[in-house]
Amino acid sequence: MTETSGMRALLDLEDAAPAVLFETIPGLDVPIWPLARWPFSRAIAETDIGTALPVYQRPTARQRALIAARRMIPNRHSTRHAPKADHLFVVSGWTKVRGQGGYRNWLADDFSEALGESSIVAQDAYLDALSGADQRPLNRSTYTYALANERIIRRTARRPLGPQDRARVERALRAIFDLVAFDVTDAGRERAIADALGRADRARHARDEFARLLDRVTPRRIYMQTAAYGNRAPEIALAHERGIEVAELQHGWIGSSHAAYNFGAAMREPAMVRCLPDTLLGYGEYWGRDIRFPGRFVPIGKPTLDRTTLNVLPWADRPRTVLFVSSNFEHDLVDSALLAVRDALPSDWSLVLRPHPVERATAAQRHAAVLAHDGIELDLSVDGGEALARSRAVIGFSSTMLFEALAYGCHTAVLESVLAEHYASADIFPTRIDRELTQVDVAVQGFLSPPTAVDRTLSDSVWRPDGTSAFADFARL
Repeated sequence: MTETSGMRALLDLEDAAPAVLFETIPGLDVPIWPLARWPFSRAIAETDIGTALPVYQRPTARQRALIAARRMIPNRHSTRHAPKADHLFVVSGWTKVRGQGGYRNWLADDFSEALGESSIVAQDAYLDALSGADQRPLNRSTYTYALANERIIRRTARRPLGPQDRARVERALRAIFDLVAFDVTDAGRERAIADALGRADRARHARDEFARLLDRVTPRRIYMQTAAYGNRAPEIALAHERGIEVAELQHGWIGSSHAAYNFGAAMREPAMVRCLPDTLLGYGEYWGRDIRFPGRFVPIGKPTLDRTTLNVLPWADRPRTVLFVSSNFEHDLVDSALLAVRDALPSDWSLVLRPHPVERATAAQRHAAVLAHDGIELDLSVDGGEALARSRAVIGFSSTMLFEALAYGCHTAVLESVLAEHYASADIFPTRIDRELTQVDVAVQGFLSPPTAVDRTLSDSVWRPDGTSAFADFARL
């Protein structure tokens, strides 16, 4: 697949490798560009493909008071109590599936448990003795890094970059934007610069806190969620200084238009590449075909998918349900498509809207008019696999869940858009619905009959089977 024009502009900038990209964060021998790269790419994408920024709910005053009170309780789950381990997983803690009496982290737990006592999981999500079942990890080797992150926030507020250093970083960021051959809105530019400046303020304190974690755990390899996104560049550089290998676990869609996994020549220079993971551990061979990643790509599968698809009901025994997976994109078109699909479906079928994770807080209100129609429901469950297992067909712009639908034996259809053009290849998803929605009836008619046999070669290319064994082979290297 070809990259978006915004992605091309980012690659052209890095291929030119201007000296300003190598400006370092004051007090650290780490370039500012790896930290700024993702905020810049989001500003470009906002103009390029119209993706919306996420909306987050802020805690109420009462919630903040409860949080502060809980932080006063001694916490044995803090990473300050983490033991030594050869393998350290650094994750968000929000990639969850329900289990008996708690949750499993579908990104890390299968791999961590395969390594036994030689691994621990450090998650950003908060955890203490009062955490409910929906927040309690079943993997007993899980510790929370939330308290460390709070210390970083406090130290950053007390000791940000000095005025002169901050001005130097801001000049560099504005100079970089002037070199990007792509028009960005003034608002997008200012948000990106503010985000990057905040990351620069935080960098020294984040590195120091991470050093304490490495001192305690002394790992030989780190498996870090979103390591290629740049926000943890100082921590990755520190790990490399200590001779620790860093791998990233694939957590979602990647391809030629994903800014976190495509890099130009500048990012292959020693000063930059030390800020990136050494290895990207992917779901399957397919995902490594179109990316420009300076390290290794090793397909290891997705054990949660291996397990859940073994027990899924046959297609004909599932509820007569079509799942629409949103992408925080073109909400008016989503509403129109939902109504068109609902009209085309038989009355005994239902249509379920599953919002993107960043839309969950606003989806019910945003799509209230459509959700008021009979036969259209909202799914806010954490586990996307459960939603797929209850569905016979899946529609979307672009989503990892469309690819997962292959493994679940669901019909798939892609709603045409700039996202589909670059993120949902017609080679894999041939059933397309045009923006005018004239092809909805044809797509829906295809949903009503059992799917033909899935091409196992394609499915195994996208999702390497027996992921736990594949990971164990890598971990022994």
